[in-house]
Amino acid sequence: MAAPARPDARPTIPVSVIGGFLGTGKTTLMNRLLAQSPARTAVLVNDFGEINVDAAILTSGDGLTFELANGCICCSMADGLATAIARAVTAGPERILIETSGVGEPRRVAEYALLDPALHLDLVVTLADAANLPDQLEDPLVGDTVARQFDGADLILLNRIDMAGPQARDAARAALRRLAPGRPVIETVRADIPAELLVRDEVTIFAAVPSGHHHAGHHHAGHDRIFHPLTLTDPQPFDRAALNRVLGRLPRSLLRLKGWVQFTDARHPQLLQWVQGQWEFGPEAPDQAPATRLMAIASTPGLDLAALLRGAPD
Repeated sequence: MAAPARPDARPTIPVSVIGGFLGTGKTTLMNRLLAQSPARTAVLVNDFGEINVDAAILTSGDGLTFELANGCICCSMADGLATAIARAVTAGPERILIETSGVGEPRRVAEYALLDPALHLDLVVTLADAANLPDQLEDPLVGDTVARQFDGADLILLNRIDMAGPQARDAARAALRRLAPGRPVIETVRADIPAELLVRDEVTIFAAVPSGHHHAGHHHAGHDRIFHPLTLTDPQPFDRAALNRVLGRLPRSLLRLKGWVQFTDARHPQLLQWVQGQWEFGPEAPDQAPATRLMAIASTPGLDLAALLRGAPD
């Protein structure tokens, strides 16, 4: 526990660290909450391209620090964490948020940041992907890295809970109980969490980009974005057999498909849950409008969901 501040001590700047493996939703959380920031926040990131606060970056000083439309600043960690912290402190923020790369360890980043006496640690938050966490932990290449990201976390967001089937959800919950016993876990969809739940010392915590990439110079926004959302609203019902054939041959770049499907042989739409080649339909839902409404996540941009689902047979 941190020692109480001396009465004559200068107020220190609260620092929060957001971690989690690639694709866990850190970018979504950052852009959602940073736009609502009530205070001047310094965000330390690997790649400016993922930050999209009203799509407005107002000024560039030395090419490594940008001011955002809401008065927050964004510092690149291209020259290392210590240099980025020094730039951020010079700018006089009310709080500092540090991202970790997708393969970084949030606890180690937090410990390093606290070497600066001007800072104090507020929260370490780690995001997990409910759909993929069990497989990631069993992967011989990345499993240890993913597991270590939960060390020292004050709060865990089990994100993309709607993208995981029941077995994956249960397995992810069990894994977190084993890896982080006693730690609070909040289950989220698209990292949508009330800001009040990410508050300590009366400071709201925000999230940053999960880049994991280190680029020289400027980088085109969106190129490294992990997930690309797609939507389809279609009043024309689907033929059940034809759609089932299509669902069995969707491209690997389509990671998740979920929503309501209206079939020609049913009065009410049914809930579809599709995860990378496996799918199931729920019972008919009389409370849903008689139309198809689907949301998908792809790993590559530019997929046409309507064409994929309505395409001619091979």
